[in-house]
Amino acid sequence: MTTLHALKATLKARFDAESANAEASRPKRRYEVLAEELRALITGGALKVGEPLPAERDLVDLTGLGRGSVREAIRILEIEGLLAPKKPGRNGMSVVQNASDQTVQRQLELFIGGDRVSNEQLLEARLIIEPALAKLAAANRSDDDIARLRDINAVIGQKGISDVAELVQLNLDWHTTLFHASGNDLMAAIATGLTKTQHTPTVLHDHGEEIHIEKTLQQHDAILAAVVDGNGDLASDKMRCHLEAYRDSLAQLNPPEFELAPLSLR
Repeated sequence: MTTLHALKATLKARFDAESANAEASRPKRRYEVLAEELRALITGGALKVGEPLPAERDLVDLTGLGRGSVREAIRILEIEGLLAPKKPGRNGMSVVQNASDQTVQRQLELFIGGDRVSNEQLLEARLIIEPALAKLAAANRSDDDIARLRDINAVIGQKGISDVAELVQLNLDWHTTLFHASGNDLMAAIATGLTKTQHTPTVLHDHGEEIHIEKTLQQHDAILAAVVDGNGDLASDKMRCHLEAYRDSLAQLNPPEFELAPLSLR
């Protein structure tokens, strides 16, 4: 039995079961069921990276669902990062892809923005995760990582407070580069999702001064020196001090709760 025939049989069984249990609990919408089954085929390897999904009209014929339901199922998987958005045009297809670290980051941003996670909770999480990543970076960093961290810090020093949006983005770049230097992609993705949300230009624009930039550079240099020396405990301590200094200064001016962050990785 081919993958698509198996999908058709599975969907029929699930649709029948959902209809039978409709009174006991809210049945899942059929596009949710289709998304779940397609997700299982992708994560299970039956649909491989680089393969296109069947065309929308073929999925409509296969599943018996309307075109709108099929599109909604595909949209869910695109948001999750399992499908590349299809190219415009009648012949555009959705193609299976590996979920990237940005998938984790986006889900965290949605959770933080939708669930109204507090500024304090974000800081608590960062104080746990980022020192651990700094310690790992001291053991696992490459020469390229060190060079990029130094380059970003140099540009921050040149920019000063003149371009706040660019400065905030550069600071995010520095942190995410350090996260990835740890060699732990999962922790790096989680930390990036948290940090992106808290890096907003508004507070620095309204209250930032050159002294904040100078202190940031000094703290970055202290963390980096420990990473270069391979001193994980010191790198962890310096990162904790860096975050605590932020917590006790500009972070107090953040909104109590966060909505989705506009910054992006580059």
